[in-house]
Amino acid sequence: MVVALAAVNAQAADSSSPIRLIVPTPPGSASDALARAMALPWGKASGRAVVVENFAGAGTTIGTRQIARAPKDGLTLGVISSNHTINPWLYKHLPYDPIADFTPIAMIGSVPAMLVANNRVSADTPAELAQLSKSLPKPLGEGVVTGTAYHMASEIFKEQAGMTTNPIPYKGSSQVINDLLGGSIDIAFVAAQAVAPLVAAGKLKGLAVTTPKRSDMAPQVPTLHESGLPKYDAEVWLAIAGPGGLSAADIAARRGEIETALGDPEMQRAMRHQGIQPIRMAQPDIQPFVAQELARNQAVIQRVGITVD
Repeated sequence: MVVALAAVNAQAADSSSPIRLIVPTPPGSASDALARAMALPWGKASGRAVVVENFAGAGTTIGTRQIARAPKDGLTLGVISSNHTINPWLYKHLPYDPIADFTPIAMIGSVPAMLVANNRVSADTPAELAQLSKSLPKPLGEGVVTGTAYHMASEIFKEQAGMTTNPIPYKGSSQVINDLLGGSIDIAFVAAQAVAPLVAAGKLKGLAVTTPKRSDMAPQVPTLHESGLPKYDAEVWLAIAGPGGLSAADIAARRGEIETALGDPEMQRAMRHQGIQPIRMAQPDIQPFVAQELARNQAVIQRVGITVD
């Protein structure tokens, strides 16, 4: 009887344990905004508190390591993004394996990046930008946060558009945007959420977004597909994953809760506000997708010669 009571008490304690959701980026980032929007509806669906914890730094590798090293009890998960498939080719001593050390739970959606220009740039479309770049005596100055998904989006665009720029490295996108407004750089790929109000106010030019469909945040800005690049594919995606080796039961439980949370009307409004376009993907398909992204990004990084170490 004592053993039975102890087992019941342990189960009760476990059912009240919170879900830790690790975000490997700072507060205010797209991953952080998604995690905080999900916390309440996910908590309702699971019957547990969902606690968001930020572990930012080193191109998301610090927080991602926390996910990889978390207990395999299904209660510590994290947000991974396109950076997860870029960092293995940028950092020589990555403290985790991007495939073996993670259990994918659910793909959430894609976040639009926007190709923007300061108002002094005479081009109004990606095609005009490519033509302009070829006619100038020196390349356009491009703000780049090296090694990010936005950097990859830019490199794939330039490769397909047949243009070159003078890439100017930055530590963060806020300074990129400030220098775009000040006119000291010409163009950049940045999070659409950060620049949509500036584009709407006429302070910057929005030339295109990277997602397959136009963003609700800036419906007047066309996609790169519409702009003459039908093969363009560089989505900035977000997903939920846990450490490698999670049980099938834990995967099913967390995935079911996430799907319920994503169906919540408030969550759907939050996603629209953030410009997140839902991606529905079966759980067994996520790992092959990640492997495919790893291979594609490796090829681009090797061609361009991007390094951070």
